[in-house]
Amino acid sequence: MGLLDRFRAAPKPKPRVVVIGLDGVGTPLIEALTDAGVMPRMAALRKVGTLGRMTSSIPTISSVSWSGFMTGVNPGKHGIYGFTDVKRDSYAIYFPNYSHVRAPTLWDALGAQGKTSIVLNIPGTYPAKDITGVLVSGFVAVSLERAVRPASALTVLKEHGYKIDVDYLNADQRPESFFTDLFDTLAARRRTLRHYLASPDWDCFIGVITETDRLHHYFWRAYADRQDPLHQRFLDFYAEVDAAIGEFVDTLGNETPLFIIADHGHTLIETECYPNAWLRAEGLLKFKSATPKSMADFDPASPVFVLDPGRIYLNLKGRFAQGVVAPGAEAEALLVRVTDGMLGLEYPGPAVGATRRPVKAVYRREEIYQGPYLDQAPDAVLHFHDGFDIKGAIARTEIFGRSPLTGMHTYDDSLFYVNRPGFPTDALAITDLAPTVLAMLGCSPVSPMDGRALAGA
Repeated sequence: MGLLDRFRAAPKPKPRVVVIGLDGVGTPLIEALTDAGVMPRMAALRKVGTLGRMTSSIPTISSVSWSGFMTGVNPGKHGIYGFTDVKRDSYAIYFPNYSHVRAPTLWDALGAQGKTSIVLNIPGTYPAKDITGVLVSGFVAVSLERAVRPASALTVLKEHGYKIDVDYLNADQRPESFFTDLFDTLAARRRTLRHYLASPDWDCFIGVITETDRLHHYFWRAYADRQDPLHQRFLDFYAEVDAAIGEFVDTLGNETPLFIIADHGHTLIETECYPNAWLRAEGLLKFKSATPKSMADFDPASPVFVLDPGRIYLNLKGRFAQGVVAPGAEAEALLVRVTDGMLGLEYPGPAVGATRRPVKAVYRREEIYQGPYLDQAPDAVLHFHDGFDIKGAIARTEIFGRSPLTGMHTYDDSLFYVNRPGFPTDALAITDLAPTVLAMLGCSPVSPMDGRALAGA
């Protein structure tokens, strides 16, 4: 065989794209840890690629932001507005899941165009559906058997000791147990991701590490305070995350495009804020019980309520079976009153940054959402300053307080990295990832996306 024949016979490598998600990781944290020598493999990647900051979703919560990632559209088109939602006939709370995602996903589009995807541990993908490839559901999966498609992949997961999530409910009371579980869960996740990365049978690989988010929520104080007895444990965990990234890079080589992203960032909680307590004090929210435990205790005569994290719902006639607020002038006046009240809330403690006011802005739904599922959206959403963690708690009677959580989500500093120089980093949004991956694989969306394919894709 001549040289020309050998050249002609050499197969051209098929295009592949990898996305590694680090749930709840902001770019400032990665910058700090790489500069400090905690993450040497990530530091090396910074030298050859593009590191930037990306905006999350409003509200800034994982179920909404990961849905935006996987569909490339806003909640008005994918239909997910929070971890919880409210039934219009009974006010009962339910948990939206993968079946409630109304827009086609990135892997749906790829499958329709003959591409195979491996999708591991994305929050909001339970119960699993059949895809062209492998899907393992992420948080909030309650059964591993219902979290895996095809069912044959369950054998692989069990061989690697795969765990759905960390047991974090008693993290504040049993920190050492939590950290042991955290490291063990990461190790199993790492083995599983590496197994699938080594397989030749995929075009798009997406794997998410959610242990980072669990650590941040309960132990961000340990990172913020170098004197905290768990500070080193926090850093040790990130050394393991870095080692995992290094293993993934070694498995892939340098030619495969690699994105490392997050759904939001994190910062330290100075105080929690409970808008429902303000509504109760104003006589705008009542419950059937003096000590309400859930929305089952909601008094339908109430004109307004707030769900996590700061979603304002007017109890409108025609929307809710027992609605009491007339659409039009009455609804507008009520929304203005609530908006003014939220913007006027003032923390009695020390200033957080330059302010004592937790609410930065109140967005009407039409300002931030567009699409066929706009009618499912809250009437308005509170957008708050870093350090003020706004909660939809109903049992609280005080407006400000604390819980075991020490870390809160941030909106505008989500991690974005790609192992290619010169990628644009201006006005990056989480909805840009899906169209970008599609473009890199020579595919197009099956329906219009809000995000844009980044230059260089």
